[in-house]
Amino acid sequence: MAEIGDWLDSLNSAYTKDESLAFESPILRDAYAAWSRVGGIPARSAFTPRTSKTFLGNLLIFEWKNDTFLIRLMGTRISSVVGEMQGKLLEEAVPVEVAQRWKIVLSDVMQEAKPVRVVKTVAFNDLHYLQAELFLAPLLDAEGQPTMMLAVAAFRSGVAPGRRVGDLIANGS
Repeated sequence: MAEIGDWLDSLNSAYTKDESLAFESPILRDAYAAWSRVGGIPARSAFTPRTSKTFLGNLLIFEWKNDTFLIRLMGTRISSVVGEMQGKLLEEAVPVEVAQRWKIVLSDVMQEAKPVRVVKTVAFNDLHYLQAELFLAPLLDAEGQPTMMLAVAAFRSGVAPGRRVGDLIANGS
């Protein structure tokens, strides 16, 4: 049983951070174009249903609150895949160890104050067969502070690039 747990733990950490922003998904390319149109970090208010039309179902908006992230908004396509999480803190929405990893990635993007592409194997709710390609970018709140995060996700079946399921099982990495 420990071998299965080790394998699942390895999937939790299988992600690639890519600052080239070479998105495979056209939805993520649209989201990046909308984010970059503003020049600098845009305000959360810049992302209305009209301006986010092509990626609204794939959109997440996080807000930094009391040393964690609150899921302010969650698109219907994402909730249909991973479950409804809108209005919850990360630790309430996903297992604690997954929330800790998400906080690291989201916090890094907020501190660097620039967008990034992340490719990640989904590692909860028995969705380890899915790969998520994400566009993550900081947003300004109503006071002009970078306390919010735009995330747009596209899912496909597969394992993170550079990793094979056989390697994950054999190496436990």
